[in-house]
Amino acid sequence: MDGLHEATTVVGNTDDANVVAADHNNNDGETHSEKKMAKSVFRDCPYPDEKLRKDLSERLGMSAQQVKFWFQNKRTFSKGKMQRWETQNHWVENERLKTEHQAIMLAMQNKTCLKCRGVMVQTQDTSERQRLYTENMRLKEELLHATTYLKEGLRRNGMSLSWARN
Repeated sequence: MDGLHEATTVVGNTDDANVVAADHNNNDGETHSEKKMAKSVFRDCPYPDEKLRKDLSERLGMSAQQVKFWFQNKRTFSKGKMQRWETQNHWVENERLKTEHQAIMLAMQNKTCLKCRGVMVQTQDTSERQRLYTENMRLKEELLHATTYLKEGLRRNGMSLSWARN
């Protein structure tokens, strides 16, 4: 909303001049009340139609083109602000994850329990652990086949197994 008002020359120090100076923002030429009204409309409708832009231009003393560009600039600024906020949040989350990763890696190197920070006692050798892992995988596969077989049999008989996973 650049160029809302023409430059005003005030001679003397009258109360009216103080009000105009207090209400006027020298950066972009719009008054605080005009900014407040435009921002209020922007919150409700960031993409105003031509009718609303025309109404705003009349109320703010601007051309419809100026109102259009103000909304365009405000959307761009808001999007940039949101992206900076998201980037900052991602950076903080990334730092938190890095710290967590370092703690896990250190715990793995020192073989400490992540919950109690105590020294982990390894009771089984690697070959026993591998054997148990393989047996666990075999048993899971066997359970999957048995459940599938049971479901198929029940389906053929018009029944269902409510506790089984789909």
